[in-house]
Amino acid sequence: MPGDAGHDDPGIGPEVEELRARVRELELQYDALRKKEAILHATLNVCDDGVLAVNECGQVVFANRQFLKMWRIPPDLVEAADDNEMLNFVLDQLQEPDAFLSRVRELYTSLRTSTDKLRFIDGRVFLRTSHPLVVDDALCGRVWTFRDETPAGALRSRAHA
Repeated sequence: MPGDAGHDDPGIGPEVEELRARVRELELQYDALRKKEAILHATLNVCDDGVLAVNECGQVVFANRQFLKMWRIPPDLVEAADDNEMLNFVLDQLQEPDAFLSRVRELYTSLRTSTDKLRFIDGRVFLRTSHPLVVDDALCGRVWTFRDETPAGALRSRAHA
């Protein structure tokens, strides 16, 4: 039927048909990218480590479920996607909040990879690793991973003390 997608319409020039074909191609590429992103998020959400990616503007671009659980981040803070707000929220949990914040600020301007241990007031211990997020040779944020290395029984013994 004339005018249906996929049929030549004598009233429509070849440029319009080319545009329609290009739009269909772009829609397929977009769908493929969305699927890849969903697979990437699902993969990162099954990791045992907490993962946080922050862009150069201090906006959280990804935080997996384990990160949110480990740091006890509430849902409304997650939705805000503001790294500064998350940092302020977690400071009360740490034994050395000033050193933690200082190191975070230092690393945001660095191309270095860093690994250190974080000690919490409640006895938890996390191994923190941070990598620069580099795209096209430009620093555009950081990726942080956190592994819970709390000694067995440390939380239980503190609760009974």
